[in-house]
Amino acid sequence: MNDVREMELLEFVRKELSFHSLDLDTSLTTGKESTVKEDVIDLIERYAEQFGVDCSNLNWSKYFPQVGIPFLPNGMLPKFLKTDHNKPKPLTPRMLVESAKVGKWLYD
Repeated sequence: MNDVREMELLEFVRKELSFHSLDLDTSLTTGKESTVKEDVIDLIERYAEQFGVDCSNLNWSKYFPQVGIPFLPNGMLPKFLKTDHNKPKPLTPRMLVESAKVGKWLYD
């Protein structure tokens, strides 16, 4: 993918999330520019459609760990309500660019 295509994809992400200072290595899931899961899911759906990328194997729990009921211990909760205490992995526009080069999500 050439620099023009990288810039096109970066502009796409900036527009979709209204982040004007976003660069290729800015994390959408950690740090100062992080955003909510629903916005990133919407972004990925539009990205997959517009850039022809198969994202069916994207593991959302790596980027947005499950937040259960914080005031109850995990031992008292069913699995779907337990808190995942792992830190979220960064999801960056560069990952989107690299995946667009091959037409499928590369990072899970």
